Amino acid sequence: MQVNRTWVEINARALTSNIQTLTSLLDNDVKFCAVLKANAYGHGLTEVASIAREAGVDAFAVDHIDDAILLRELYPSSLILVLGFTLFDRYKDALRHDIHLTLYDREGIEHAHQIGKEYAQSFPIHLKIETGTTRQGILREDLEDIIRLLQRSEMVEVAGISTHFASIEDSHNPDYAEQQFTRFQDALNLFEQQGISPPWKHCACSAAIILYPQTHLTLVRAGISFYGIWSSELVQNTVRTQGFSCDLQPVLTWKTRIAQIKSVPMGTPIGYGLTEVMKRSGRIAVLPVGYWDGYDRLLSSVGEVLIKGTRCKVMGRICMNMMMVDVSQVPNPQKEDEVVLLGTDGSQRISASEIAQKTQTIPYEVLARINPLLPRIVV
Repeated sequence: MQVNRTWVEINARALTSNIQTLTSLLDNDVKFCAVLKANAYGHGLTEVASIAREAGVDAFAVDHIDDAILLRELYPSSLILVLGFTLFDRYKDALRHDIHLTLYDREGIEHAHQIGKEYAQSFPIHLKIETGTTRQGILREDLEDIIRLLQRSEMVEVAGISTHFASIEDSHNPDYAEQQFTRFQDALNLFEQQGISPPWKHCACSAAIILYPQTHLTLVRAGISFYGIWSSELVQNTVRTQGFSCDLQPVLTWKTRIAQIKSVPMGTPIGYGLTEVMKRSGRIAVLPVGYWDGYDRLLSSVGEVLIKGTRCKVMGRICMNMMMVDVSQVPNPQKEDEVVLLGTDGSQRISASEIAQKTQTIPYEVLARINPLLPRIVV
């Protein structure tokens, strides 16, 4: 087995457990779709898809057509949906590989019709409805025009209709999310009145899957919860106070190794800009990981890593490919010892949420920005 310098471990048992937990919240006729955007939220696209497929997941959503084609080569019969923007030039690739595209404007529908006509094949699409996120989506005032266009576009197959919530994680104030859901239901009714009733109607993200079963419809899109991370503390606290079982297990552990250890006296400056000095004599470990790998530079002098179950403070500025940590309290640290950047070691844990708080962002970004070139190892 190859020994890696810096790598990501994916816990197959934890991912499978999350799938079982989330699917247990669904009715039998609701399809579970795993969202694999951003290299499966930093976890590794093909590695995560393989575990999920083994666990019975048969629908995947990605952002980019190239990711969709890669998955299609691996899973010939799965439902594969592109959520993001697809260039006109790539529509033919989607049709050839039976990939469903998310469309939300006249131009996209017209081009899908043209490509379907060219290949004499029905083009499957999912219409995105704007309900209040002000992102992708067909505005309410344009729905009638779009319906008329679809009725003329015989080569376009409406396989799904979707929307996306803007603030459903705010379980203390669900009013806006309820308003969005009502708008979505109104749009569905309008389409149905005109004879358009696709098999896949979907709006439920992680928080909605867990807290709002009325939003499940015929398909749910599991994102951050799929990877064992709560979409917000409010959602997690709501689950606890309501007393129902929803055990999410973090799937990802990010590791590196000690490259060098040196003893340094009190007052020694550490790293670029001399931004930090040793407050006492001790030991510094150099780690071969930096902001190129996705370890945020905002963790300079505030981040921590785990070595032999001991928290070790980041010293000085994070470099492009290196960083320094204080290992003065670690018993007998050695060159090439494992270091946990994100994950559990002994009784200690560094979570994506902890790193997010220190860098003033969200766990999604912490995970998604882990360099995709780093090896992903399924354990």
